[in-house]
Amino acid sequence: MSLILHILDETLVKRYIVEFHERDFSGVLPRELKVAKVRGKATAIIGPRRAGKTYYLFSILKEDPQKYLYVDFENPVFYPMTARDFIRVLDAYRELYPEIQKPVVMLDEVQAVPDWERLVRYLLDTGHEVYLTGSSSKPLSAEVATHLRGRALTYTLFPLSFREFLLFRGVEYGERAFYRNYTRIKALLGEYLEYGAYPEVALAPKEAREPILKEYLNVMIKRDVLERHRVRNVYLLNELLYLSLRSYAKYVSIDSLYRLLKGRLKVTKMTIANYLTYLEEAFFLLLLRKYERSPKARVVAPRKLYLIDTGLSLFGSKDIERDMENAVFIELMRMKSSNPRLEFYYWKSPSGHEVDFVVVEERRVKELIQVSADLSDEKTRRREFLALLNASKELKCKNLTVVTLNEEGVERVELYGMKGEIKLVPLTKWLLGREALRNEPETQLPV
Repeated sequence: MSLILHILDETLVKRYIVEFHERDFSGVLPRELKVAKVRGKATAIIGPRRAGKTYYLFSILKEDPQKYLYVDFENPVFYPMTARDFIRVLDAYRELYPEIQKPVVMLDEVQAVPDWERLVRYLLDTGHEVYLTGSSSKPLSAEVATHLRGRALTYTLFPLSFREFLLFRGVEYGERAFYRNYTRIKALLGEYLEYGAYPEVALAPKEAREPILKEYLNVMIKRDVLERHRVRNVYLLNELLYLSLRSYAKYVSIDSLYRLLKGRLKVTKMTIANYLTYLEEAFFLLLLRKYERSPKARVVAPRKLYLIDTGLSLFGSKDIERDMENAVFIELMRMKSSNPRLEFYYWKSPSGHEVDFVVVEERRVKELIQVSADLSDEKTRRREFLALLNASKELKCKNLTVVTLNEEGVERVELYGMKGEIKLVPLTKWLLGREALRNEPETQLPV
């Protein structure tokens, strides 16, 4: 039997490089993600499919494309590719640009290359600046940590923030422009919550948004869950998808899912836990832990489930307040991407009082955030305020915020002998603001 070896076609590689450098990047819009350039370390960008990782790389190279060697490993020119093959790609680039011996190397969807970490180490050892992207959180992150041994910094690129969403839609919001464009901004907030924040969806005509999102969901599940993990119990996976899309911003636990499903399916708690992990790795969902003093209690407590994008809830049970809460959570996670010291939890007292988000930085509770669309009902208002006051008392945090749909102001509240000052912030201003974490008095806690 003869062995047919794949030989990289250097003519096709050179044509790819030249055509890429001749592309028009003038329309590429900037993103907010800031990365630190550290000599000898690669920059790894992870995030959900179609969140804009490729165009984020384009926004970096757009000023002088020829100084960059950008390789899309999903392009047929580079299939199949080995780490050794990439040396010929470098040689092809140097023949085209002999004056640039060390281009900045960008490796897009690098997980498509077997032993890609060897390639990255080689490039770093030879003095190249390296960027790499991947569409699955744990496999890429774990391999970066294991194989690159501290030689990479990892950042997560989420779908568009509301600030970026307005930029993509050509609407100014800074200073007086916010008030001048207020009606338009409010309308776009409705679209942001309804259809989510994937860049392509933000720019698509209204009738195309739902089909695009459906295709994203199908590809995400097929390629990043079913194929990657060789899932055998497809029916169970579909049930978990169904429940997630209808129960986002609600509590979930392995035990409760097991009790719900065991009567209809042959299933174990371990399989349920594994499938939830697969969905989290694929950036379909994110799970928020409960704030507990004991690390063990934190592990066993139910978690709150959030979708990576509110547009996906079109295929479940849409709810404006849960969409708001989901959007706030993703914005908090976006903040963590630029400040890894931040941690987020939910809080729930034994008597049932709940606070949506506890913001912690370096073991200090910085802020308590509640999300409530409408506080006009007195019972709702009292319930939300009482939960914040109870959490404030237990966690020794006076920085209390309720994110609302429209209401704004500051209320001085006293209930059952507990006092506090509560800020009411409309979601538009909260999502657009930079001062979500304020310098309020803090207390050291055993986090």
